[in-house]
Amino acid sequence: MPNQRVRVLLVLLGLVVATPRCGGAGQRRGQPEPPAAPAADSPVRRIATLKEGGGRLDWIEDKIAFDMRGPKDVFEVYVMKSDGTGAKCLTCEHPDLPKSGHRGQPAWHPSGRYLVFQAEKGEHREVRFEHILTPGGGVLNDLWVLDTETNRATRIREVKDDAGEGTLHAHFSRDGRLLSWSEMVEGGGLKKGKQLGYWELMIADFRLGERGPSLDKIRSFTPGGAGFYENHGFSPDSSKLIFTGNFEAKKRLEADIYVMDIGSKKLTRMTNEGWNEHAHYSPDGRFIVWMSNQGHRSGADYWIMNSDGSNKRRLTYFNEKGHPDYVGPNTMVADFSWRPDGKAFGAYTGGKVITASSGERIVLVEIDPGK
Repeated sequence: MPNQRVRVLLVLLGLVVATPRCGGAGQRRGQPEPPAAPAADSPVRRIATLKEGGGRLDWIEDKIAFDMRGPKDVFEVYVMKSDGTGAKCLTCEHPDLPKSGHRGQPAWHPSGRYLVFQAEKGEHREVRFEHILTPGGGVLNDLWVLDTETNRATRIREVKDDAGEGTLHAHFSRDGRLLSWSEMVEGGGLKKGKQLGYWELMIADFRLGERGPSLDKIRSFTPGGAGFYENHGFSPDSSKLIFTGNFEAKKRLEADIYVMDIGSKKLTRMTNEGWNEHAHYSPDGRFIVWMSNQGHRSGADYWIMNSDGSNKRRLTYFNEKGHPDYVGPNTMVADFSWRPDGKAFGAYTGGKVITASSGERIVLVEIDPGK
């Protein structure tokens, strides 16, 4: 929101950012926001709240996995119906998981049975900024997989107990054979481009055996050199990775969307202005929706482009006073997941810029991508 990494960067840069409001002007906190009717020429058909308090999410069939702060004020993984009802916690007090810490950033295996997510180490060294341990920060987070049929949880990627270690944004390929994620290899610093630490893109074969799920043939990629790499997952045909990187940034608060051909390692830069993050291909592969702060002094909105990078258009106007989408100044948006039919996506919005401790919600954005 733009995401936890941007919040960390804002802390390191000593910036003070206002807390966004939840709901439109004059709306009291805690009241559901009514659906917003967008302009007639917009690809957006309707915006409505699905889940108050919800966070990072992934959508499969008629169910949504998401994270949310639980009873102990740490993030836990939940699942709910696609209409936002019937939410239940999957990781609360789970016997296989560490006894304490955050769990979140879930992503479904295409079978709908397995769910990969991050979990903070139960015991680890102290860190200066506690929020970097949350699912949006990923520091000292291992990767786990939950078998939703047997309720067994298995750690599939363990990082060292070091402040320069962590995992982030795991995603399965459409056929379920591959898993991609980002992995921290060096902690943050004051050097330009290193404020968020150095990360690598990771790909591994996902295996299912008698002892449960595991990873094999793990490989790493830094196609633009040292920098921040945030994985957003595979193209529908699994031939490409789409991600955020800052290795060509000229400013501290700058990052772009890139696509890497996995076979040739060829890079295509998809954006070139502002901070850009959370990019996902539509289910049919024709479009990419992503978050950008271009045009804002603070805050961010969703944009859409063709998969070749052409025809960039702004989708939401949460920060645009007087627009039907308007929520309030400094409104942030973050990760999202397409509905399987490609005609809508669920999105994580709201919350404080630094702590993300209040105002989070999942909204449904219904769109006509080809409009």
